[in-house]
Amino acid sequence: MKKILLPLVALAFATPAAAQSIVVTGSEDDGLAPVSVAYAKGTPDNVLADVLTIPFNNPEAAVSLIREHGPELACVLVDPMPNRAGLVPADKAYIEALRAVTREVGALLIFDEVISFRLGYHGAQGLWDADPDLTALGKIMGGGFPVGTIGGRTEVMAVFDPRIVKPALPHGGTFSANPVTMRAGLAAMQLLDEAMFKRLDAIGDAVRGGIDAAFRKHGVPGRTVGRGSLLKIHFAEHDIRDYRSAYLNEQEAKRQAVFNTGLLNRGILCAGYGLMALSTPMSDADVDAIVSAADAAMAEVAAQA
Repeated sequence: MKKILLPLVALAFATPAAAQSIVVTGSEDDGLAPVSVAYAKGTPDNVLADVLTIPFNNPEAAVSLIREHGPELACVLVDPMPNRAGLVPADKAYIEALRAVTREVGALLIFDEVISFRLGYHGAQGLWDADPDLTALGKIMGGGFPVGTIGGRTEVMAVFDPRIVKPALPHGGTFSANPVTMRAGLAAMQLLDEAMFKRLDAIGDAVRGGIDAAFRKHGVPGRTVGRGSLLKIHFAEHDIRDYRSAYLNEQEAKRQAVFNTGLLNRGILCAGYGLMALSTPMSDADVDAIVSAADAAMAEVAAQA
C-alpha cells in the first residue's frame, strides 16, 4: 500500500487548548528542537509524525525549524497567551517572526484565541497587531454556551463555501448554528464594547498589582502574569517564558497548594494551578475582596516557609 504523505502542522511548544485537541505536547532536550509527545495514551504514531513542535517565545529557533520543514508545512498554530504554558504572553517579536516566516514558506498562520479573544475588543490579534490567516474561537462567541468558531481570510475560508456543488471541505453537524447559542453569543458580543474591555483591563491590573504587592510584602518568591481579565499566579523566583519555565517544582507546588487553600477559606475560588478569569459583573468590592484574601493567604504561605 502506498503511504500518503500529509502536510505537517507546526504547533508552538506551549500546550495550548489546541494541543489537547490534537493530543500533542512538547518535550525537548536542548531547548531548541522540541519533540512531539503524546498527550493521551493510544495516540497513533501518525499523529505525532504529522505535528512539528516549535519553541514558544524563541523566534530564532522557531524560524529555523519552520524554514527547515517549509516545503511540507501546512500551517503554524499558536496561542498568543497560552494558559497551559503559564499564561505568559507571546513576545511581539515572536508573533511577527511567525507571521513573516509563514508567508515566506507558504504556510498558514492560525491563532488559537479560544481563551485570548477576551483580552480586547479585537481579541489578542488586535493587541499584538497581527493578521493570522485563520482564528479559532470558543465559548465567548456563544455567551458561555458550548460553541466552536473559526474565521479567516476569504480565500482560505472559501473551502467551506456551500454555494458550489460540493465544497472542498463540507462543514455541518448536529450542533452547528444552534439558535440558543447564536442568540446568547450575539447578546454577549453586543455587551462587550470597548468601554467594557477598559473596565476589565482596570480590574485585571488591580488584582495583579494587589497580588504582586502581597508577594513583596510577605517575602514570598513569585509573581503574576497575564493581561486584561486573565491572570495566573506563579510561585517561582525565575521569569516565566514558556511551558518549561512555568512548570512547578515540588516546593513551588506546595506554596501553590497552601495559597489556594487560603483563598478558598476566605471565599475566593481560584483554579488549582493559579488561574483567575475576571468577569464583567465583578465590582470594586469584589476586587478588594480578592486582593485582601490573597494577602492573607500569602501570609500563610510565608509562615509555612
